[in-house]
Amino acid sequence: MEREEMLIYIKKKLTPKRYVHSIGVEYTAATMAFVHGEDVQRARIAGLLHDCAKCIPVEEKLKKAEKFGLPVSDCERQNPDLLHGKLGAYYAANKCGVSDEEILSAITFHTTGKPEMTLLEKIIFVADYIEPNRRMIRELPEIRKEAYTDLDRCVLHILRNTLEYLDEKDTVIDDLTQKTYDYYMRHFQAGEDMKHA
Repeated sequence: MEREEMLIYIKKKLTPKRYVHSIGVEYTAATMAFVHGEDVQRARIAGLLHDCAKCIPVEEKLKKAEKFGLPVSDCERQNPDLLHGKLGAYYAANKCGVSDEEILSAITFHTTGKPEMTLLEKIIFVADYIEPNRRMIRELPEIRKEAYTDLDRCVLHILRNTLEYLDEKDTVIDDLTQKTYDYYMRHFQAGEDMKHA
């Protein structure tokens, strides 16, 4: 499927605000790909389609995930909105013809992250958080700078902010987000230790 067809597809599936967000993530992912040496086209596709299942009603997300045979964690069962990444990857593959497994993985994990993310996965995870249409959230200007200068530090910064925000809201925290934070915290500390060795 060409980009124009993807645009038509997501425009039908998303609210106007979410559509604008998706274009913003596509653009941001492309600029980050230029800077960090990732394939720009792959970043654009993943950015454009990352939220293609976001606007499915919450109660339908769980039904659809089960219907398509997607794995559902206890946390996702409690908060089915978390399934939009997995459903998005399913639709990207089955409706938009995306066969690149790394693009599909970047869509799957764009909200939670995961330990040992690839460069493309990190770019989509970060681009979703920093794209230009995002409302101003805590430390966003600093995080936007880090996205282009120190990607791992940026990933860790976003994860820490996300966990603090969810904790303040007393919202269910996806186990994978916590595992991802713990992984990058260890990774980052190991790197800092190496610098001072």
